[in-house]
Amino acid sequence: MKPHDTGLYLLILALRRGRVIKAGKLPENYFKSGCYLYVGRAKNSLRKRIERHLRKRKKRFWHIDYLLAKAELREVWVKAGLFDECGMARRLRRYLKSSTLSPKKFGASDCRCPGHLVYVPDEGELSTLRKHLGFVKLKT
Repeated sequence: MKPHDTGLYLLILALRRGRVIKAGKLPENYFKSGCYLYVGRAKNSLRKRIERHLRKRKKRFWHIDYLLAKAELREVWVKAGLFDECGMARRLRRYLKSSTLSPKKFGASDCRCPGHLVYVPDEGELSTLRKHLGFVKLKT
C-alpha cells in the first residue's frame, strides 16, 4: 500500500433537476436540484476507488452509486492520509452553513453520524472551500 494512495475524497455532483432516488436500503428520498458534496475515504487503493466512481457501468453497491446514476460528477478532490470522513462532513456543513442532509445516513450506514452527503447552497464557494480544506483537485 502506497501512502499517497490512501485518504479522503470529495465527489462534487450536480443534479440538474429534483428527483426521488432510492439508494440501496435507504428509503426513497427527494433530492432537490443543485450541487452536492459526497465525502468518502479509502484506507487503501484510493485511485481505484475513484476510478470506480468515474465508471458509468458498475454494480450498485454503495449509496453513492445510486446518486451517481442520476447526477453529473463534476470534480473529484483528494486529501492524502486523512480518514475522518464524519469529521469532514461536519466541517463541510459548518463551512457551507448547510443543514440540508439528503437523506439522513447517506453514505454513513457504518457509523453514527447523520451522513456524508452535503448540499451546497452556493456553488461559488467551491474553489475557496477546496483551498481552505487543503484538498487537491484531480484531473478526471
